[in-house]
Amino acid sequence: MLVLSCSWSAVARIEPPRGRQARPEARLQAPKMWSDRDGAFSLARPAGEGWRFQGGSHGPDGAPLPLLALSEDTGAQLIVQNADGVQSLRALARLLAEHLGEEQRIHVEDPQAIAARGGEAYAFSFTVADESRGRVAVVKSGEHVALVIASWPLGASASVAEDVEGMIGSLGPVAKAAAPGSY
Repeated sequence: MLVLSCSWSAVARIEPPRGRQARPEARLQAPKMWSDRDGAFSLARPAGEGWRFQGGSHGPDGAPLPLLALSEDTGAQLIVQNADGVQSLRALARLLAEHLGEEQRIHVEDPQAIAARGGEAYAFSFTVADESRGRVAVVKSGEHVALVIASWPLGASASVAEDVEGMIGSLGPVAKAAAPGSY
């Protein structure tokens, strides 16, 4: 009869891995927040370097745009405008959807309540013929109301829509520790 003898300490010995250690995944890190210069809202920047954020821009009509986010790789853009003074976020979302739906070649979905860090929010999606997709949202941000308009080419990857949804969902009041106009 064969008897095996071994030391339990030899069996239970665990050696640490050698060489380079893997870094924790990026998703474990808190998202970088972008705050507008007036302190009306902040939102999370998408992971990676695909989006360029600029505050203090102006639209074609000269109206101030607190945020213009561009993805040069995909052609996507996201604009945040001030909509303070709006009494009903739901009514504004419906009105915007109706007006956009009157345009030729544009298909508009019905506005729906969505989850956003700021609280009350409504959004709808639209498609412009076979050219582009987009998303419009009206989001409460503390004492302020933000209007978000995003669009991207129809052939863009699904990650663009995910980035847009992430930015809209993260929109809310500026955290007390964050300085306005910061990243």
